Amino acid sequence: MNSIKRFRGALLAVIAMVLTMAIFPASAIADTLHMKDGRTLEGTVVKEIEGYVWFKFMVGGIEQTQMFRPSDISSIKRDVPGEAQEPSEPEIEAVMPNESGEEQAFVPGVPRIAIITLGEEGGKDMVGIYMTAYALKEALPLLEKEHVTDVIFRINSGGGALLEIQRLSDVIQNEYKPRFRVIAWIESAISAAAMTSHAVEDIYMMPQGNYGACTGWSGQLVAVKGRQLEQVLYMMEKISARGGHDPKIMRAMQIMEPLSCTIEDNGDVTWYQNETDGEYLVNPKGRILTFNSQDAERYHFSKGTAATYEELGKLLGYDEYEWVGELIPGEPFPISKAERLQREFRAKTFEDQERTREYFDRYGSSIAAAQGTPRADRGKFVNRARKALNQLVRMVKNNPNLALFTFNMMPDQFPLWEEEQRELLRQLMQ
Repeated sequence: MNSIKRFRGALLAVIAMVLTMAIFPASAIADTLHMKDGRTLEGTVVKEIEGYVWFKFMVGGIEQTQMFRPSDISSIKRDVPGEAQEPSEPEIEAVMPNESGEEQAFVPGVPRIAIITLGEEGGKDMVGIYMTAYALKEALPLLEKEHVTDVIFRINSGGGALLEIQRLSDVIQNEYKPRFRVIAWIESAISAAAMTSHAVEDIYMMPQGNYGACTGWSGQLVAVKGRQLEQVLYMMEKISARGGHDPKIMRAMQIMEPLSCTIEDNGDVTWYQNETDGEYLVNPKGRILTFNSQDAERYHFSKGTAATYEELGKLLGYDEYEWVGELIPGEPFPISKAERLQREFRAKTFEDQERTREYFDRYGSSIAAAQGTPRADRGKFVNRARKALNQLVRMVKNNPNLALFTFNMMPDQFPLWEEEQRELLRQLMQ
């Protein structure tokens, strides 16, 4: 009996040990990133493409995934036997998209690059209306479906709403960076567009590109000042950190403060918020900083200048890569499904803005006609009002920010307004 008890005791101990191992796995040797800035990070290599490493690690007790460039990494020590690996220097050879637009075979390990436009000509460039966090979130499933690894934001915007900057920055930081290598390619990024782009580490310019002039305005072109200005300055300090940019650069773009810099032999740049301490005067006192492509590259703010997507591809540091999307005559780069979505979003928003007065007039006149008509004859007017209401609802469904800019209410308040209108239509038919 004692031997049976001992056997049962041993068996229970083994079971307990197995359960403990299942619930609390043995501590594996974590992957370790040795950074060129002297940091050592322990965690897990989630993905690695051409020397670019997506690394999961803990910061302040919170798990996060961040992408590091080959130039950031000194070596990688993995949780499997082997030597620490040095990032390799790539040679450039591009794999071009299929001109027929047919699906290309997905080759694991080969970067797949998609270009997404944020803003475009023809009055479709305002941040907060045509360049929104909502539209970027909607593109994520399409990018993942096409196995995209790198997203290039081609930015062409003259600015817009300050309230959208933090939302866009959060989507880029929390949704895009953990999934993709994110690159900004600047045609024109002024005010809120530059402030949004500042969350991106890898910034490239077009030859005619400009970046800056981030002054804030309210009401009848009254400059933001006081507490509101301090809040915006603080917001941009945090967003500058996300993009790895010295906050003095953005500060000189927001308020008339001088900026100078010294460039070390190894390419490192030290920035000064005055005209005298730096070797180069970047921005004199009394002027708002705006970079052109030459100065952005000269002071190492941008990684380079490219007029075409082919030129940009050669600057990205890959020895092999694929462009995602269809080559269409007249288009300056391959058009991916995510890019089509952005264009459709902007086109529908533009159409709705052009026809907003028409929608409201039709809705209001139909309601008035129904209210002035005997109950038995109201049906046709109520149906006409319902169609106009549906157009207003579809408008906000396509672009939730139009709830604010058109109806002067937050997007989460719009469903209540819609229900109130539908109740009004029901009462008209009773």
